[in-house]
Formats: sequence, C-alpha cells, structure tokens
Amino acid sequence: MTEIVKGGNLPVPGQVWRIAVVRRVAGDGVPEVDASALLLDAEGRVRSDGDLVFYNQPAHASGAVRLLGQVRDEERRVADWLEIDTGRVEPDVRRIVITASSEDGTFGRVPDLHIRTLSAATGEQLALYEVDDASTETAFVLGEFYRRDGAWKFRAVGQGYDSGLIGLAEDFGIEGRDPEPGPGEDPAPAGETAPPDPEPGPGDEPAPAGETAPPEAIPEELLAKVRAAEAAVQAPARVPAQRPARVGPGSGIELFGGDFPEFVRSGKGRATLTVDVPIPAGYVVVDSTRAGGGYFGVESLDEKGRSNGLPANTTLEDYEGRGLLRYDGKGPLRLRVSAGDRAWTLAVRPVTTVERLGRRARGRGGDVLLYTGPAGHLSSRLRVGLDHARFLVQGYEPDGRGHLLANVASRLPRDGSPLPRGPLLVQVESADGDWSLEVGPPRPSRFWRRDAR
Repeated sequence: MTEIVKGGNLPVPGQVWRIAVVRRVAGDGVPEVDASALLLDAEGRVRSDGDLVFYNQPAHASGAVRLLGQVRDEERRVADWLEIDTGRVEPDVRRIVITASSEDGTFGRVPDLHIRTLSAATGEQLALYEVDDASTETAFVLGEFYRRDGAWKFRAVGQGYDSGLIGLAEDFGIEGRDPEPGPGEDPAPAGETAPPDPEPGPGDEPAPAGETAPPEAIPEELLAKVRAAEAAVQAPARVPAQRPARVGPGSGIELFGGDFPEFVRSGKGRATLTVDVPIPAGYVVVDSTRAGGGYFGVESLDEKGRSNGLPANTTLEDYEGRGLLRYDGKGPLRLRVSAGDRAWTLAVRPVTTVERLGRRARGRGGDVLLYTGPAGHLSSRLRVGLDHARFLVQGYEPDGRGHLLANVASRLPRDGSPLPRGPLLVQVESADGDWSLEVGPPRPSRFWRRDAR
C-alpha cells in the first residue's frame, strides 16, 4: 500500500524519483500554487540559499533536485513535477523537503491537493499523501525524503504556514539573494525581466559578428601527441607560496581555527595522503599547485574513505590556488589528490594565513579571504574568455553556517548577493579564470520577485 496518512512513513526504493504536486487548476476562486524543494543538513537547515529549488532557481547545483515543469489533464487537474536523483545528493544533505505555496490565496481554496512519488525507471507509484485539512495556510510542507540506515524513506508531513513560501523558507535558513547587474546596468525595475546572459562588460572581447558555433575541435590524435610531448618535458610543481598574512589580533580569525605546523607534500598523478601534524578542530586552508593542464582535484576523506570536502577542483593550466576545509578534529586528516600524470605539491596551513578582504580583491583560481566589515553587498565577476564556466563563492561563519555569495554559470559569469557582517571566511571555490570581488553597501533584495505567470 502506497497511500499514507499525515505523519506516516514508508521506504522509497530506487535511485531516481519523480514527484508530482497535484491540485485543481487555478481559476474560479482557486489560487495558483507553486511547488519547491529544500535540501537540508543534519540540523534541519539549508547550507545556503542554493539549497532552495523553486521558480527562480529550478535546479540544484549538484543536479540532485530539479523542477521539471507543469502538466495539466482533461479533468482540470495540474501537477508540478520534480525529480530527485539520490545518486547525486551530497553526503551532508540528510532531508529533502517538498513544499507548496500560493501568493494568491489560501490552501483552503485548493481542492484535491496531494503529493505523489513515482519511480523514474518503472513508473510505479511509490508513495501518495493527500492533504485534507487545509484552511488558512499559504504554504505547506507536504512531505520529506530522509535518510535512514543507508536507505531513503518518505514521510507525509502536512505542516502549514500562514507566511507563504518566504516565511517557510526563512524557517529553514534561507536569506534570499539577488543576481548581480553588470557594470553600467541598473537593477531591473519591478515587473521587468533581467536578461539571462549579461552583455560583455568593459574589457571583454565579444565574439565576432555572426559567430555562434564553438571553435572546431582539435583531432584526438593531435591532442595525444601534444600530451605525450608535454609529459616528456614536464616541470615539477613548485611549493605553494606562503603568502604573508594580513590579518591579526582583533580580526576574529582566531574564531575559525588555531595554529599548527604546516604540512607540505609533493607527488605525481594520484595519491592519498595522511596529514601527520597535530591540527586543532576548525578551518584549515589547503594551498596547491599543479604543473601543466588537465583535471586537478584535491578532496578530503572521512573515516570510510568517502569524499567530504573539495579544496581543489579545476582544469586551469599550471594551477596555483587555495581551498578551505572544516576539520572536525576526529582522527587524522586525509586527502586524495587526482592529477592525471602531472606533478603537484600541496600545503596544509592554518587559517590564520589568509588575507583580508577589503573593498575589493582580485585573483585567479581558488582562494580564501577574511571579511571583517559590516553587512553589505558583494559583487562577483569571473572572466573565462569564450567558454562557459561556473563561478561559485561561499561564505562561512565561525560556527560553520554557510552563505551562498555567488553561484552562476555563463560565458561572462557575474553575480551579487547580500554579504553578512564579519567575521566571515569568503571562499572563491569554483573559478577557472580571473575573478574579482567588490564590497559595497547593502541593496534591497529582489530574490523572491517572480515574473508574470
């Protein structure tokens, strides 16, 4: 039996599910309804605004949760469909909450509201929960998928909110951030839609007129010869430079982690390392270099050998960058390096070695900075030439709470978001190119504004 009552739960087999939030079509007094999802950690909170999947953010960055669209039938029912791929759910996500909300009325006026889960592989119905007690609510947590003993289960929740999607999301830690207008652009007036891809800014070279196709691919045979020649003359990766710290007493950096002797290792290709210096619990930085090109990754491992952090993840040639890890102090810190057949060097150093973020900063590849100023607005920009790239910037408070400061993928990635009051570690996490950050005064939020239906 797949139909359950409020508070009930049952196991949900399979890896990929399709979830339908079904109700009567809007009109004749029935309000419009939107479906959304929140990815929550073990404390029941989002890690950043990027963990809300909704009409303005229809896919999670991990690819684990997506809004697929809306379907109507001949019986005047409508369903918003979502997809969950549990194989892509990050390890620290413990629950995925499915919600419904309305800006136009209450759920007491929404007939036949229910949530249905199907197997994406077979179409078999796995769970069904019907809401039969709605009244003045403007948002509902319909149900949740949660991990239990290595498997996933579904629970029918049926918890209502009178504060709409914004109030519901804020209860789970959502703050709301806005996309960043480009240089010389004014924020879009209410009711207008900002273009999905910004125009080239100052100093950017637009593509030649009429040119839309990517450059012709280089034959694989030629690439193989080039790689072989490069490998034959490959230079060793230099030791990551120890940059002079620009933080000191009173900066708040001591809240993030303590001092310890640096750990430096060099190698080639793939390796797993155990950091054999005493490290106190808290944040640490991982500086790394890699000679040549190809993929380069550094990940931290838990006690079972599973990845739980990614201080380097890049394809930049001759990479030199800095990543961030939060070490729990339980057992030795272990790192796995993936560098093809290239030479690399990494150094694990105290977080006290980071530099301060003032009004602006520039760099290339990964970096970590300390912000100590008042609440403001962070404008972020990445220059990558003709290729599309993802630009990801995160902020972390001393207790580990995260803030998504930039998350955009395009040919000219730029973004903007509220910047919390310091002290805050700002991590440029995904930036395969030259980036810039600029701190300005706070701006009014447009995160929740939606286009006309």
